[in-house]
Amino acid sequence: MRVDRKTQAAHRAAILKQAGRLFRRDGIGGVGVAEITRAAGLTHGAFYGHFASKTALAAEACRRSLQDGAVLWRARAARARAAGADPLAAIIDGYLTERHRDQPEDGCALPALGPEIARAEPPLRAALDAGIGALAGVLEEEIAAHRPDLDPAAPARAALAMLSALAGGLILARACANDPERSRAALQAAATMARAAADA
Repeated sequence: MRVDRKTQAAHRAAILKQAGRLFRRDGIGGVGVAEITRAAGLTHGAFYGHFASKTALAAEACRRSLQDGAVLWRARAARARAAGADPLAAIIDGYLTERHRDQPEDGCALPALGPEIARAEPPLRAALDAGIGALAGVLEEEIAAHRPDLDPAAPARAALAMLSALAGGLILARACANDPERSRAALQAAATMARAAADA
Protein backbone atom coordinates (compact mmCIF):
# COMPACT_ATOMS: atom_id res chain seq x y z
CA MET A 1 0.00 0.00 0.00
CA ARG A 2 1.34 3.41 -0.98
CA VAL A 3 1.73 6.04 1.72
CA ASP A 4 1.48 9.79 1.34
CA ARG A 5 4.46 12.12 1.52
CA LYS A 6 3.73 13.22 5.06
CA THR A 7 3.72 9.61 6.24
CA GLN A 8 6.88 8.86 4.25
CA ALA A 9 8.62 11.82 5.88
CA ALA A 10 7.49 10.65 9.33
CA HIS A 11 8.81 7.14 8.64
CA ARG A 12 12.15 8.49 7.46
CA ALA A 13 12.44 10.72 10.52
CA ALA A 14 11.63 7.77 12.81
CA ILE A 15 14.30 5.62 11.16
CA LEU A 16 16.89 8.40 11.49
CA LYS A 17 16.01 9.08 15.12
CA GLN A 18 16.17 5.44 16.18
CA ALA A 19 19.27 4.73 14.11
CA GLY A 20 21.06 7.67 15.70
CA ARG A 21 20.21 6.50 19.21
CA LEU A 22 21.13 2.87 18.55
CA PHE A 23 24.36 3.73 16.73
CA ARG A 24 25.46 6.02 19.56
CA ARG A 25 24.66 3.33 22.12
CA ASP A 26 26.00 0.21 20.39
CA GLY A 27 28.16 1.45 17.52
CA ILE A 28 27.35 1.28 13.83
CA GLY A 29 28.76 -2.23 13.53
CA GLY A 30 26.73 -3.39 16.51
CA VAL A 31 23.31 -2.52 15.08
CA GLY A 32 21.43 -4.17 12.22
CA VAL A 33 18.81 -2.76 9.88
CA ALA A 34 16.13 -5.03 11.34
CA GLU A 35 16.78 -3.70 14.83
CA ILE A 36 16.54 -0.10 13.61
CA THR A 37 13.28 -0.57 11.73
CA ARG A 38 11.79 -2.50 14.63
CA ALA A 39 12.67 0.36 17.01
CA ALA A 40 11.07 2.78 14.53
CA GLY A 41 7.90 0.68 14.42
CA LEU A 42 8.37 -0.23 10.76
CA THR A 43 9.00 -3.37 8.75
CA HIS A 44 12.45 -4.36 7.56
CA GLY A 45 11.36 -3.88 3.95
CA ALA A 46 10.32 -0.29 4.60
CA PHE A 47 13.95 0.65 5.21
CA TYR A 48 15.03 0.39 1.58
CA GLY A 49 12.35 2.80 0.45
CA HIS A 50 14.26 5.49 2.35
CA PHE A 51 17.95 4.52 2.31
CA ALA A 52 20.09 2.66 -0.19
CA SER A 53 22.17 0.99 2.51
CA LYS A 54 22.98 0.96 6.19
CA THR A 55 26.08 3.04 5.40
CA ALA A 56 23.92 5.72 3.77
CA LEU A 57 21.67 5.75 6.83
CA ALA A 58 24.62 5.91 9.23
CA ALA A 59 26.13 8.84 7.33
CA GLU A 60 22.91 10.84 7.42
CA ALA A 61 22.19 9.95 11.04
CA CYS A 62 25.70 10.99 12.09
CA ARG A 63 25.57 14.27 10.18
CA ARG A 64 22.13 15.12 11.49
CA SER A 65 23.03 14.22 15.07
CA LEU A 66 26.08 16.48 15.07
CA GLN A 67 24.23 19.32 13.37
CA ASP A 68 21.47 18.99 15.97
CA GLY A 69 24.21 19.18 18.59
CA ALA A 70 25.42 22.45 17.09
CA VAL A 71 21.88 23.84 17.30
CA LEU A 72 21.70 22.76 20.94
CA TRP A 73 25.01 24.47 21.71
CA ARG A 74 23.85 27.70 20.08
CA ALA A 75 20.65 27.66 22.13
CA ARG A 76 22.56 26.89 25.32
CA ALA A 77 25.01 29.73 24.64
CA ALA A 78 22.16 32.15 23.89
CA ARG A 79 20.38 31.28 27.15
CA ALA A 80 23.58 31.80 29.11
CA ARG A 81 24.25 35.14 27.41
CA ALA A 82 20.71 36.32 28.13
CA ALA A 83 21.18 35.39 31.78
CA GLY A 84 24.49 37.24 31.98
CA ALA A 85 26.51 34.01 32.19
CA ASP A 86 29.48 32.79 30.15
CA PRO A 87 28.23 31.05 26.96
CA LEU A 88 31.37 28.93 26.56
CA ALA A 89 31.19 27.77 30.17
CA ALA A 90 27.55 26.80 29.59
CA ILE A 91 28.55 24.63 26.63
CA ILE A 92 31.40 23.00 28.56
CA ASP A 93 29.38 22.39 31.72
CA GLY A 94 26.43 21.02 29.76
CA TYR A 95 28.63 18.61 27.82
CA LEU A 96 31.04 17.18 30.38
CA THR A 97 28.50 15.65 32.71
CA GLU A 98 28.19 12.22 34.28
CA ARG A 99 24.76 11.90 32.66
CA HIS A 100 26.25 12.49 29.19
CA ARG A 101 29.01 10.02 29.99
CA ASP A 102 26.51 7.35 31.08
CA GLN A 103 23.90 7.83 28.33
CA PRO A 104 25.68 7.93 24.97
CA GLU A 105 22.45 7.16 23.12
CA ASP A 106 21.10 10.59 24.13
CA GLY A 107 24.35 12.48 23.60
CA CYS A 108 26.90 13.67 21.10
CA ALA A 109 27.81 11.39 18.21
CA LEU A 110 31.43 12.57 18.09
CA PRO A 111 32.78 10.72 21.14
CA ALA A 112 30.32 7.85 20.64
CA LEU A 113 31.07 7.19 16.96
CA GLY A 114 34.15 9.21 16.03
CA PRO A 115 36.74 6.46 16.59
CA GLU A 116 34.65 3.92 14.64
CA ILE A 117 33.86 6.29 11.75
CA ALA A 118 37.50 7.36 11.43
CA ARG A 119 38.14 3.83 10.08
CA ALA A 120 34.95 3.61 8.02
CA GLU A 121 33.97 4.22 4.40
CA PRO A 122 34.40 7.69 2.82
CA PRO A 123 30.68 8.69 3.03
CA LEU A 124 30.74 8.15 6.78
CA ARG A 125 34.01 10.05 7.22
CA ALA A 126 32.61 12.94 5.15
CA ALA A 127 29.49 13.04 7.34
CA LEU A 128 31.62 13.08 10.49
CA ASP A 129 33.78 15.87 9.07
CA ALA A 130 30.70 17.96 8.25
CA GLY A 131 29.36 17.45 11.76
CA ILE A 132 32.68 18.37 13.34
CA GLY A 133 32.65 21.53 11.25
CA ALA A 134 29.20 22.44 12.60
CA LEU A 135 30.24 21.96 16.22
CA ALA A 136 33.57 23.73 15.78
CA GLY A 137 31.77 26.61 14.05
CA VAL A 138 29.67 27.30 17.14
CA LEU A 139 32.75 27.29 19.37
CA GLU A 140 34.66 29.50 16.93
CA GLU A 141 31.87 32.10 16.94
CA GLU A 142 31.68 32.12 20.73
CA ILE A 143 35.46 32.32 21.15
CA ALA A 144 35.65 35.21 18.67
CA ALA A 145 32.94 37.05 20.62
CA HIS A 146 34.65 36.25 23.93
CA ARG A 147 38.09 37.33 22.72
CA PRO A 148 37.76 40.06 20.07
CA ASP A 149 41.47 40.85 20.57
CA LEU A 150 42.58 37.57 19.00
CA ASP A 151 44.21 37.20 15.61
CA PRO A 152 41.45 36.38 13.06
CA ALA A 153 42.75 32.81 12.58
CA ALA A 154 43.05 32.09 16.31
CA PRO A 155 39.38 31.32 17.12
CA ALA A 156 39.31 28.44 14.63
CA ARG A 157 42.42 26.88 16.19
CA ALA A 158 41.06 27.43 19.70
CA ALA A 159 37.71 25.91 18.71
CA LEU A 160 39.41 22.70 17.54
CA ALA A 161 41.45 22.55 20.74
CA MET A 162 38.29 23.03 22.79
CA LEU A 163 36.35 20.42 20.81
CA SER A 164 39.25 17.99 21.22
CA ALA A 165 39.14 18.49 24.99
CA LEU A 166 35.37 18.01 25.13
CA ALA A 167 35.12 14.88 22.97
CA GLY A 168 38.40 13.39 24.16
CA GLY A 169 37.49 13.95 27.79
CA LEU A 170 34.17 12.20 27.35
CA ILE A 171 35.82 9.24 25.59
CA LEU A 172 38.35 8.92 28.41
CA ALA A 173 35.68 9.24 31.11
CA ARG A 174 33.70 6.44 29.48
CA ALA A 175 36.80 4.29 29.13
CA CYS A 176 37.44 4.70 32.88
CA ALA A 177 33.87 3.88 33.90
CA ASN A 178 35.02 1.01 36.12
CA ASP A 179 36.95 3.53 38.20
CA PRO A 180 34.39 6.23 39.12
CA GLU A 181 36.94 8.53 40.73
CA ARG A 182 39.22 8.48 37.70
CA SER A 183 36.24 8.89 35.37
CA ARG A 184 35.06 12.01 37.21
CA ALA A 185 38.63 13.32 37.22
CA ALA A 186 38.75 12.89 33.44
CA LEU A 187 35.61 15.02 33.06
CA GLN A 188 37.05 17.70 35.35
CA ALA A 189 40.41 17.71 33.59
CA ALA A 190 38.70 18.00 30.21
CA ALA A 191 36.66 20.96 31.45
CA THR A 192 39.84 22.69 32.61
CA MET A 193 41.49 22.07 29.25
CA ALA A 194 38.44 23.30 27.32
CA ARG A 195 38.35 26.52 29.33
CA ALA A 196 42.08 27.02 28.80
CA ALA A 197 41.63 26.52 25.05
CA ALA A 198 38.93 29.21 24.97
CA ASP A 199 41.23 31.66 26.78
CA ALA A 200 44.44 30.82 24.94
